[in-house]
Amino acid sequence: MLLPAISLALIGLIQGAGVSQGIPNPDGKFPDVSRDFLGQGAGNVAAAFVGGVPAGGSISGTAVLMGAGAQSRLANIFAGVAVAFIMLVAGPLVEKVPMPALAALLIVAGFQGLRIEQARLIWNTGRVPTVVMTITFVATLIVSLQYAVLLGIVLSIMVYVFNQSNKVVVTELVLQPQGYPIEQPAPAALTGDKLTVLMIYGSLFFAGARSLEDQLPDVGAAERAAVALVLRGESDLSSTFMGVLQRYTKTLQARDGRLMLVGVEESAYMQLAKTGVLNLIGAENVFRSQPQIGAALNSAVASAQQWLGQATTV
Repeated sequence: MLLPAISLALIGLIQGAGVSQGIPNPDGKFPDVSRDFLGQGAGNVAAAFVGGVPAGGSISGTAVLMGAGAQSRLANIFAGVAVAFIMLVAGPLVEKVPMPALAALLIVAGFQGLRIEQARLIWNTGRVPTVVMTITFVATLIVSLQYAVLLGIVLSIMVYVFNQSNKVVVTELVLQPQGYPIEQPAPAALTGDKLTVLMIYGSLFFAGARSLEDQLPDVGAAERAAVALVLRGESDLSSTFMGVLQRYTKTLQARDGRLMLVGVEESAYMQLAKTGVLNLIGAENVFRSQPQIGAALNSAVASAQQWLGQATTV
């Protein structure tokens, strides 16, 4: 029962999110999905204490209300009161409504609930989103709805992890005597007695950290090589990335090299300290983020050039 229960809960949340993001408020703004989830959960918990039936956002019901001319969320309350009144007063008459009429109503509601523009947008976005959408749609026609939705969620998570791991890019910032640095592809191998500044783009979690490790320049036989990794904006570092830092630092230190971390946020600095990576790299080689763009990098360059015995030109 646990898996179907989770699947049904996800369906309710997805339908609620679909209504929230598909139909704006009267002021033209879309509601906060998190608050919608909170309200939906609180309502279902409260309903459980009085024998109520769990419910979620209804795309088809919303489409019917909008088609009838609803202007605000009060329409849901009035609709509920009207249905309760009809059931109490005219229940026997409602039983005589032919099933084909109800089927036609569901068809109209389903058609009005279609999001053709969103589907076209997904179709034109790329092949991967199109495949995920198509598989999920076909699954809803073959298996139970809750399992089809669960399949779509699993596929989306897998695609997200795959994309994030493939989006990690490492580039080199070539410092200039005057003006801004020049960005170019990272070198395949390091050069001894030289500072190499590396810029990282993409997620550093899970497979992304592994992809980063594959793109870092090979230390090889380079002696006294200094590498500066710019981490500005990375406020949360994964354990996988910590392992990458440990291995790369030890490889550099085996050749009398030096790894420097530049633009480290306060939360990331605390992670480095708690995991022991800060002691391995050396606190003097970690340059915290500063409000001025480039200030931390300037400090790192000055430190590296002093260590390499070069004239400081910052």
